[in-house]
Amino acid sequence: MVKGEVYLYWMTNSEWYDYDENEKPYLTDKAPEKARISFEKYLDLKERERKSGVKII
Repeated sequence: MVKGEVYLYWMTNSEWYDYDENEKPYLTDKAPEKARISFEKYLDLKERERKSGVKII
């Protein structure tokens, strides 16, 4: 598995996620556990990007 896939697995099925009014992604009830774990990793990575100012993905 490519590293990016770990963080973006949740995006592999459009039924698993949607966007809120601020264009921020969130998971739907259809997302399986593996997608939820991937989404949490993605959010952690985005927070590290925000804090460091360095774009990682």
